Amino acid sequence: MQVVQLSQYGDEDVLEVVERPVPQPVAGRVRVQVTARAVNPVDLGTRAGALAGLVPDLTFPAVLGWDFAGTLLDDAPVAAGVTAPDAAAGTLAAGTRVAGFVPWFGEAAGNGSYADVVVVDPAWVAPVPDGVTDAEATVVGVNGLTGAHAVDLLARLVGNLDGATVLVTGASGAVGAAAVREAVGRGARVLAVGSTGDDAYVAGLGAEVVPRTDAAGIAKAARAVVPDGVDAAFNAGLASHELLDAVRDGGGFVSATGAYVPEPARGVAVDGVYVQPDAVRLAALLRGAAAGIVPARVAEELPLADAADAHRRLAKGGLRGKLVLVS
Repeated sequence: MQVVQLSQYGDEDVLEVVERPVPQPVAGRVRVQVTARAVNPVDLGTRAGALAGLVPDLTFPAVLGWDFAGTLLDDAPVAAGVTAPDAAAGTLAAGTRVAGFVPWFGEAAGNGSYADVVVVDPAWVAPVPDGVTDAEATVVGVNGLTGAHAVDLLARLVGNLDGATVLVTGASGAVGAAAVREAVGRGARVLAVGSTGDDAYVAGLGAEVVPRTDAAGIAKAARAVVPDGVDAAFNAGLASHELLDAVRDGGGFVSATGAYVPEPARGVAVDGVYVQPDAVRLAALLRGAAAGIVPARVAEELPLADAADAHRRLAKGGLRGKLVLVS
């Protein structure tokens, strides 16, 4: 099988395409023939060594990649709480289309989805319904779950979001877009900031568009709409800590990464979202994608062997949707 690996941290040229034997069945795990995997910013940071502190015991050569979609090579038990119409006696049969993600900063470090076959915990996978392509399904994985879990966390910080006002940055990205849809679905009024040229897309998610500027400018614009401050904010766009000024006293603030969690102030509760595999929620998000509710925007599909080029293109920016490596 084909694998894209790196033997050291560095620029895109450290990614090398190699052949490895197809893994044999492993007790308690299932094999997935991967046909699509999203290229995420975390892949670039990991490759460059910027996130080495999160995987201090990483063994090289390592395979990048969090998300995956494809077909089961082995029968898999259905994760508790997952409803799957094609499951018989609690089992997803080999050949079933599935999607999921590997916890790369956890037990799956170094064994990511930039490979034709991955070996994963069956609790990490969910069935993909008709109406969702493999490329779209892989966008929903870690990105959709991060957005949904962030809104869960906001609800825990400030209470019921029905009728609340929520600010989301990075709303045209996969994580931010998922958060917007989740918050709107819970009855929140959502103010959102997206990328330049994406105002129509963000508005189509059900949000009120706030002009894109620096964090202080976004906070000021949000206060112009809600003078007392929004009830909660999700910093998916990784704006600087001045964004906290948009939140009312006693509100809630969640960041997509711990590095962008500001110090608490004015009684605002702050936290970072740390996504974990969640087959039940992922299955629901995939059904939402099939229904056109959950966004799954794909910019372009590229061959797995072109991973280095995909990294260069993502670093350059300006994409509308995810780059997806296919095989």
